[in-house]
Amino acid sequence: MPQSITHQTSTKRRITNLDPSLLIIPALVGAGAIGTGLARRHQAKKLDHLLEARSSSVAELLDLQATVAAQMGAGSFCERVKLSGEIVCDEPLIAPWSGEPCVAFVDITTSLMEVRQERTTTDSNGNSRTSISWERREETLESLERRCTFALRHGNQCMQIDPTAAELDLETVFSDLAPPTAPSTHNTRPLGTRRNEAILRPCGMVFVVAECSDANGSLTLKAPTGNGLFVVNRGSEEDFSRNIRRWRRIWMASTWTLVALAMLMLLFVSFS
Repeated sequence: MPQSITHQTSTKRRITNLDPSLLIIPALVGAGAIGTGLARRHQAKKLDHLLEARSSSVAELLDLQATVAAQMGAGSFCERVKLSGEIVCDEPLIAPWSGEPCVAFVDITTSLMEVRQERTTTDSNGNSRTSISWERREETLESLERRCTFALRHGNQCMQIDPTAAELDLETVFSDLAPPTAPSTHNTRPLGTRRNEAILRPCGMVFVVAECSDANGSLTLKAPTGNGLFVVNRGSEEDFSRNIRRWRRIWMASTWTLVALAMLMLLFVSFS
């Protein structure tokens, strides 16, 4: 029999006799590559939406809306824009745990624990081996989020912001870890309960990407209709753009690394 045919036959035999359990790790690595690829795509779309938005200011948008309303009627103005200004809020919220005034807060209570894991592996000779390890887990017990309407001020002019569905740049102001109250069991070891609170303060400069519309009767920055970007971020447009590009590079590098690793693992399993 020719050597090439013999090699193909032996390769097919190895693949046919392959233990399916050996493919679990390469499959998980491949799934990770898909996840990082989707994350990279999300950052790319985010950057596209940022670049598509027109740079503007509160004063320009108010003047432009007045012109459009005079020509086409009230409720006709709608444009995706990016601008900077100062947060203004006459009646801010009070964050429950820290007592800090804010225009938005998120309170999260998390249970920390270690969970017993048993894993059984089988080698090529059919020998089984069971290993026991303790893995750290986190479980969200309770989550509370509140937002209120506020305004963006530039100079002596203001524009309302409806923060519903906005990506907010929150600041952690409270973090507490309480000791465990439940006893350990055969499968779990309680580590305690963590409480975190993050807020958006009712003052300071922000960079906003949003849809500007007067459909509700007054000119408002709000979530875009359809796909788009709605962000209230501390810092400048340059900082925000730089951060998106950095994460896009990170996710791209992670994707190609995981793809290469999955292929190498498949080759190793196939020829081992």
